[in-house]
Amino acid sequence: MLLVPPRPHGSATNRPIRPQSPTAPALGDRHAGWIATGAALLALTLTVLGTATPASAQEAASTGPGPNGETAPAITLAPHEARYEMRLIRRAPGSPLVNVHGTMAYRLTDTCDGWAMESRTELALFHKEGDPVLSDWTFISWESKAADRYRFRIRSERDGQVEEIIDGRAEMAAGEGGRRGVAHFTHPEKKDLDLEAPVMLPGEHTLAVLRAAAEGRRLFTVPMFDGSETEGAMQATAVIAESVPAGTVSELPEAALLAGPSWRMVLSFFAPDENTTLPEYEVRLRYHTNGVAEEVIQDFGTMALRASLVELTPVTDGGC
Repeated sequence: MLLVPPRPHGSATNRPIRPQSPTAPALGDRHAGWIATGAALLALTLTVLGTATPASAQEAASTGPGPNGETAPAITLAPHEARYEMRLIRRAPGSPLVNVHGTMAYRLTDTCDGWAMESRTELALFHKEGDPVLSDWTFISWESKAADRYRFRIRSERDGQVEEIIDGRAEMAAGEGGRRGVAHFTHPEKKDLDLEAPVMLPGEHTLAVLRAAAEGRRLFTVPMFDGSETEGAMQATAVIAESVPAGTVSELPEAALLAGPSWRMVLSFFAPDENTTLPEYEVRLRYHTNGVAEEVIQDFGTMALRASLVELTPVTDGGC
């Protein structure tokens, strides 16, 4: 589901850096960027997983029986607000990073003609030497329920200084071979980017993944554009590991929004135009049919972050 996250300090690349070695040169300078990238990608994953349209959800709910003849779970997204506590759960041997903690706030709102998403991730990164690095990353998007219009804005700060802004919109239309469109960026530079078919916006991708899960499929892969990559759509691959029945214990046992059926899955994201079998990052999570995510782990290869769901409330002030 993915996005251009905060960039490592001093990096000239326009996409997340894949660490090659825990003791590589300049690791100390770039480690903060890698960790912030992980948090950003997690927020983007929730964005991608939380923007399907009600009409599409109804269509998905009527796709028929599941793989064993049982009734497929209904897919009806619930506008909601969630807060996740984030912490480092794994780091490579020899890494100068000793700890990471922070929070991510996430809000999904029904605006009648579309879905609005707001996410903010705040992290403190502690190294063996020096002061902690403070990372602040925000992502705001809106996608029409027809999946033909999309707006996005990404802002990354490090220690109070703005490091990157990505701003733009996309217009999509059905065509031969699938949906295609054009993205118009205003930051970091003005440019237009052709999005060749087949490509999906985040909401479309969400619906397709949920359909695949409801049908009992184990693998779904397709290019997806969310605005995070200024060079093109990322290849997004979902591996659906298992179906989790309604009523299974969740991170917030009393939350009604977590009482329904869900799937555990692994989402892998590959940079545009790179012939590689190694993803930029992976996200493991338990994703509910109403668009709520829990049991989230973001794996960046040499490090991993856990995002634990600690607060969850329905959103009813969107006007619809």
